Amino acid sequence: MKRGLLIGAVIATVFALLGGSASAAVAVPARYQLRGHLPELGERPTMRVFVTQAEYDTYRNSLGDANVFPPTTALFMSFDKDVLALYTRGNDTGGRCIGTQIAASFSGDTLAATAAWQAGTCGAPSTAHYPFILVALSRSAADGTAWLPSAKSVCLSVESQDTNACASLSGASPAPTATASPAPTPATTAVPTATVAPTATRSLTPTQTVSPTPSPAPSATSAPASATRSPVAAASPPPAGVDDGQNFLLYAMLIAIGFLVLLSLFLSRGGRRR
Repeated sequence: MKRGLLIGAVIATVFALLGGSASAAVAVPARYQLRGHLPELGERPTMRVFVTQAEYDTYRNSLGDANVFPPTTALFMSFDKDVLALYTRGNDTGGRCIGTQIAASFSGDTLAATAAWQAGTCGAPSTAHYPFILVALSRSAADGTAWLPSAKSVCLSVESQDTNACASLSGASPAPTATASPAPTPATTAVPTATVAPTATRSLTPTQTVSPTPSPAPSATSAPASATRSPVAAASPPPAGVDDGQNFLLYAMLIAIGFLVLLSLFLSRGGRRR
């Protein structure tokens, strides 16, 4: 009898522990980014989760003229620490919007978030009845653990179960690697450009090696220089001819002087005879 009671107590304890671990939920920090009303977001509750900036930008661009969502630079979050979740209520009763206080917790493989209604239209016209809210969910739970790798879905509801909507995260795990791949692409494209630069420098070096070839040109110029000197040397004899002319003039002057001397002697003798 005692043995049976002991076995029953052990089984009850095991079930209690299993039930406690299964019901344990870890809080996840959440903060709203944008809220309002948009009729283009569908008639039924929907949930979208953007794990990377590329996913969020693609969704924004797909809205076209109906895009009212700010760029990531204007959000109070960063994708390396948070993920974005967009909840749309669809066709609502009107006259209310989703409150900014979001409570989120992770348990098992599901992150569940809840919000409350707030009276008014959050700045939209009084006839607006398509509320939405954009929420940033931290990648780390309150205890510091990362819930995203083990999560399969993210759900949000506003006070009642009929407003609940979930988004599957089955394809969200490889998304961060997809975002990391574009970053190396510019690096790989930058490498070919760097290799082109050396080729350009190498193409310049042959042109510089060609430049020494004009060196024979100076030798060609030296030849005409020697040719110009040879005519100058050939023209040097004419000054000797100039000296011969000067000698003939000197001889003529001497002859004239002698003639004058003789003439003066002749005249002097003639005067004595008289």
